[in-house]
Amino acid sequence: MSTYFGNGTRLKGLADAHVPGVEVTAGSLGHGLSVGVGLALGAKMNKTQQMCYALVGDGELNEGTIWEASLFAAQFKLDNLVVIVDVNGFQAMGMTDEVISLGNIEAKFRAFDFEVVSIGGRDEAAIDRAYRDFKASKNGKPKALITKTGKGVSFMEHDNIFWHRGLIRRPTKPLLWNWESAHERRIF
Repeated sequence: MSTYFGNGTRLKGLADAHVPGVEVTAGSLGHGLSVGVGLALGAKMNKTQQMCYALVGDGELNEGTIWEASLFAAQFKLDNLVVIVDVNGFQAMGMTDEVISLGNIEAKFRAFDFEVVSIGGRDEAAIDRAYRDFKASKNGKPKALITKTGKGVSFMEHDNIFWHRGLIRRPTKPLLWNWESAHERRIF
């Protein structure tokens, strides 16, 4: 962690295939969904039962490649694709609504002919239910799981630029207190 976000490190702040367990380098926002669409198409062509999942942030929805991939997914009836949208209201440079307002995200995905479910992002039972329902649904529609989340750490919630850009350099006592408190309540 001491080299996080530094020159030459494997932990660059964005997905990098050089990190064990990460399959695709996806530094440019929006491209991860395009890769997921390609994997879902390949699974369909190979007649597998494989589901493909792509996690995107609400700020990432500002990228045109997200909507191009969504058009493609609907056109080719990729009902084995699940796009998980982390709606936390922030992106790198500030609040999502202040940078580029997205309006009704659910309506946008529905307009692109997706099957859409919206849930609280920390509701594990709802997440499991959505995944089961999506896997069982063979309606020719790609899926979008809209999750309303936050950072999960109270003192980090409204200081996005600081926490987005680097390793924690402020005193960590509040972080540890939050972690221990959450652990005691069995959130993790």
